[in-house]
Order: sequence, then structure tokens, then C-alpha cells
Amino acid sequence: MNRNLALQRTLDAIAHLSDREPPWTALLQGMQQLIGGDSATLILFDGGGELLDFQQHDVSPATERAYTEHYFAYDIAASLTAGAAPGTWFDTQELFSPSLLSKEAFYVDFMSQHRMRQLLTFIIEDNSQRRCGLTVQRNMPAGHARRALESTTVRRATSALRQGIAQRDAMSRQWFDTAESAFDGFSEAICLATSLGTVLRASGRALELFGRGHSLRLRGGRLWHPRAEVQRALRSALAQAPQARQPVRLSIPDDKGRLCRLELVPAVPQLSLGKESLVFIRMHHDGMHLLPAVDSLCSAFGITPAEARVLKALMAGQSPKQHAGSQGVSVHTVRSQVTSLMAKMECTRQVDLVRKGLFAPSPLLDTGRTE
Repeated sequence: MNRNLALQRTLDAIAHLSDREPPWTALLQGMQQLIGGDSATLILFDGGGELLDFQQHDVSPATERAYTEHYFAYDIAASLTAGAAPGTWFDTQELFSPSLLSKEAFYVDFMSQHRMRQLLTFIIEDNSQRRCGLTVQRNMPAGHARRALESTTVRRATSALRQGIAQRDAMSRQWFDTAESAFDGFSEAICLATSLGTVLRASGRALELFGRGHSLRLRGGRLWHPRAEVQRALRSALAQAPQARQPVRLSIPDDKGRLCRLELVPAVPQLSLGKESLVFIRMHHDGMHLLPAVDSLCSAFGITPAEARVLKALMAGQSPKQHAGSQGVSVHTVRSQVTSLMAKMECTRQVDLVRKGLFAPSPLLDTGRTE
């Protein structure tokens, strides 16, 4: 294709990056044609190296599957470009000698096998939360690729791309600031997170909540809870939310049995980079709101009041023996009630009982009221 036509296609796509559904595929197609390659991809990692998004143009389904299911963890371009400034180009022909490439499993088993012997990667974003690169792949490596990457035509495209991404980021910040102001009036904290729990934006009230000594906190930039069963429930909620048609509600206890109530919904597409799945989270912590009432648990799961008290104790972190002691009953009685709970709630382990209990309907988030 004529380079001027390819440039115009690329610029047109960039001009619409702030749309509700940005033309990412058109952007990849334009960059592929402008630089000259066999395929193009937009790849997004979180700060811990987990794959968040993989978009492609002219990449076979088998290649995409191989990368997303296994090879992303061994991507030599991703590892060597970590920490690079946005706007930087990298060429695997410059980064590696032929002899070194021949020893790289990623090159031999993936790049060569899938007709991607040369990668030309443009860094879009690189920070502690996310890393994003646009890559044009070539089956037949070409020398002197740097000349094309530094040409006036390509520079126009990449300069426009950086401006488009900056405008999109500014729009995202403005949207979040407006939401923070609105929810702060209801004493609610908010944050924007990836489906893996990496927090991208957090309101001032959210940061106070995370740093106030409550059990829900940030660890390595991700939402974290010290109790394993609660952490698994949190991960499950984050994974469910992007595709859920209804809000996912989760009640997270602290070490005093009080709750932080969460409501998770899919974030609006304008907040995403590429087509990553983001989650918008509302949070409210109030010392007056304790674990769910016994009658609420009875209604939610069809269990008896005695069984509901056992479930509530497990959710608070007590063992069957501790609950038996506090109630003045035999531990065998409590264990029998746990067995009954498992049957009625279709669980096979105590941790599963706790996870289900944490997902019990929350009156606070159902009504939006704090009384």
C-alpha cells in the first residue's frame, strides 16, 4: 500500500482513540502497512508481568493461542524493553545477534515457528502498573529497519499516537475525578482496577481505607487480603465483574468482624487501554456495620439460625472449636452443623463456605444507603 495512504489510515484511527469503542484494529492495520510487516499486535502486561490484553491484526488463531496461553511469560522483547521510555522503538535484530537468537527458546519455538522472526516494538506505556507495546512482526527479517522507524512518515504517526494516548489518559483522569467527587458525598471510596486486582486509580478515601490498618489493602499495587479464603473470593469477584450483567457484591471482614462492602462492575470502555478488562469498584467501610445478620444468612442460603451463627463465626475467622467454646456447645455439634452447611450450600470445604458467605447480598450496596 502507498505509504501516504497507510499514514492517513493510521492518523484516522488515532483521531478516534477517545471514542467509546476505539478502532484499535484499524490502528494496528495502519501501523503494519506503514512500517511494512506481516502482522501487528497490541500487548498489555501488568506490573507483575501478567498478560492483560492481546490484540492482533493478521495473526493466526493458533499463534494467538500459543502466545496468550504460554509464551507471553517468555517474551524476550517484553523482558528487555522493561522500563523503557514511552515513544521508544526496539528491533530484535538490533537487540540480539543471530547466534544469540538461535539459543533463545522464545525465538526458536515461538517466533520462528509462527513466522515472526523480527519484532519491531513501539513502547506506548511503561510504569509500575501497566506496560503496553505495539509490535509489527516480520517473517523475513530486514536490516536497517531503524531508518524506516525514524523516517518522517513514521515519526508523524508515532507522535500522533502519543498525543492520542495522552488525550485518552487525560479523559480517563477527568472521568475518575468526577466520579470520586460524586461518590465521596455518599462516604464511598472508589477505585479502578484490572481483572487481576492491580489498582490503576484510587480515590483519596480509598487510599485512606487501604492504609488505615483494615484487612483490605494494597500489596505490590494489587488488592490483597491476608486470609486466603477471602483473597480467593476477591480474585473471583474481580474475574467475574468484567463480564457480569449485574454488579458483583462482596463483603470483606476485617480482624474485628466489621465489613468493607464492595460492589464491582465493568468499567466504561473509555477507561481502558486497548481492550483490557477493567473493573470499577465502590467501597464502604463503617464500624457500625458488622457481619451479615443471622436472619439474612438464613434467607440467603436456606439454613437454620444455629447454622447461620456457625457460618457467621467462620466468616469472622473463628474455628469450629472457638465457636463451640463461645456458644457453650460441643465441638462435635458445631462440626455436624458445618457438615450440614456444606450439604445445603453445595460446598466441599470450609473455605468455600466462607467464600459463599462473603458473596451474600449486601443491603448497604443494594440500596446505596449507609444507615
